[in-house]
Amino acid sequence: MQEGSVVLPEALLEAAYRAEFSASPPEPGASIELEGRATTAGELRALAIVDLSTRIEQHPLLRRADDTARLAALRFVERRLHEGHKVSAFDQSGSFQGFLRRVLSNLLLDWLRSPTGKAELRRAEHLAGEGDPEEELPPLPQEEFEERRRLTLHHLVAIRALQSLPPGRGIPLRLALWPDYELDLAEVRQVASFAYCHETADGQAEGRACDAGRRCPVPPEAWSNAFRGELEQAQQREPQGLSRRVIAELTRIGQGKPMPKREGALCERISKGRLQLIEELRRVGIRGTP
Repeated sequence: MQEGSVVLPEALLEAAYRAEFSASPPEPGASIELEGRATTAGELRALAIVDLSTRIEQHPLLRRADDTARLAALRFVERRLHEGHKVSAFDQSGSFQGFLRRVLSNLLLDWLRSPTGKAELRRAEHLAGEGDPEEELPPLPQEEFEERRRLTLHHLVAIRALQSLPPGRGIPLRLALWPDYELDLAEVRQVASFAYCHETADGQAEGRACDAGRRCPVPPEAWSNAFRGELEQAQQREPQGLSRRVIAELTRIGQGKPMPKREGALCERISKGRLQLIEELRRVGIRGTP
């Protein structure tokens, strides 16, 4: 990890990764005693997720990657850690830090060689750079690290949960949570595709297919450009967050029906998506409503 990053004590790091990536992860509320101090499994699992995301963000193999590519790499590594029971292979010989670096480097090489990894890096290379990848981060005091850990975890888990939702729930909820969770270019394209799908839907059956992600055709480029401008104008008018009326207009849900009915359908989708999001946050021990 880069200089300036917070390095966790060896015992705490190993306990966190074993709690998150064991074959049978403990329940978030389970009490665990570590070096005479009690903590919860949820706290340890949260710490493992944030530490892993930081390592991937700073790994030299991903210097050409952007945040979208790094998130894709993170999901790949998490899945492989779970499926391969990699952490349980540590046999206490040598340091866990060194073992973890070797495992992550091998997994990231696998990701870079995969079709998804190659496609992500090709996409990132065509985007403008965002600062010097060699720039070092300033050291963080403990209290700032704790806040960063909490916010980073909340953001990562929320993004992962939102991406796992069907379009009919995830896209309205993502727009409702803007600007807390900003939309990148790929996500704007997804929103545009979803809106175009509803705009061109012929009847309720096709509308339900849009919500489930079974339809959603790629809109013409001129339509996409016009929609992107429409979205940007809405965000400029309501910089603190989009109203339900605007979200209903943007997503085209219930197009042709009276606005109260459209807003009612939108509220139902947002509420169901929010419940799934909260459940995912609770799974790793995070309390509170996003």
